[in-house]
Amino acid sequence: MDVPVRISVEGGSQVVIEWETGSPSTISARDLRAACVCATCRETSGEEATRLVLEGDVGIVEAALVGGYAVTFTFSPDGHGTGIYPYDVLRSMSPS
Repeated sequence: MDVPVRISVEGGSQVVIEWETGSPSTISARDLRAACVCATCRETSGEEATRLVLEGDVGIVEAALVGGYAVTFTFSPDGHGTGIYPYDVLRSMSPS
């Protein structure tokens, strides 16, 4: 598994992940928020709430490591922060 050596939030609008074995990945806040697979987001009411959030400006307020396998993000404007993004999922979200 490719692991990040550095994760940085740039301008609140994207995250840049420098990987141990390859070029960096840049993923927008909107793409990360849309990809959330937490239980809340996958419920019918959560899917509707996510759709409404994605119609506006989406930002990243915070990023935090989850053990040695994933990252969690807190998003604006809704404060959502329960999704867990495993490293392999993050790696697959960027073509770089």
